[in-house]
Amino acid sequence: MLGITPEDKTTAQPAQAEDDDLLTLLQQSENSAATETTMPPVPQEKQKTAQLEDELNDLQKQLRDKNKTINNLKEQVKVLEDGQSQAPGSGFSAVAAQPGISDAEYERTYNDAYQLAHQRKFRDAIRVFESLIAANPHHSLADNAQYWIGESYYGLGDYRAAIVAFEKVFTFKKSNKNDYAQYKLGLCYFQLKELADARREFQKLIDNHPNSANLISKAEQYIARM
Repeated sequence: MLGITPEDKTTAQPAQAEDDDLLTLLQQSENSAATETTMPPVPQEKQKTAQLEDELNDLQKQLRDKNKTINNLKEQVKVLEDGQSQAPGSGFSAVAAQPGISDAEYERTYNDAYQLAHQRKFRDAIRVFESLIAANPHHSLADNAQYWIGESYYGLGDYRAAIVAFEKVFTFKKSNKNDYAQYKLGLCYFQLKELADARREFQKLIDNHPNSANLISKAEQYIARM
């Protein structure tokens, strides 16, 4: 009788078991692959958010450093003002009694004040520039500091104070700001609508600074408008 002998049945059972095990492994492998395939990728928004947070932290650090610099400048001004108030009428002597300021410190403070002026923090800039002139009126940058005092008053719209400040530039020997100060005097009077005085100051620029072609060109344009 044809069929499976008991021996054949015994041989078939292990083979069937092996097939079942193999199917189980294949199923597990497929499930694992499917799980990996369906895992959501890291959203690009998270990466962008992390990058923006890093940039924000950098900007906040820069802002803290800048505020620290401004606070240091204000402290320096306060010290100088306190020294002057303790010795009224003594001019530069109150400042001179303090330790001398080095050239490097003078230049650094000048640059800080220059930045204040360009940030339109004119009153703070004026105080720092004045403190520099008081500390050393003979420094090579003292005339520039005086000029920027005038520019700061001009920025505030206080043209009378600006005129006084610009005129003081001429008291410094061999100043490289004489032509600019002369031009700004004309502008101050022009803003005040005192046109005769404005014309006079512009003409002084033309007569006394013939090499300042750019400023002369601007002055002539203002004269033509009068």
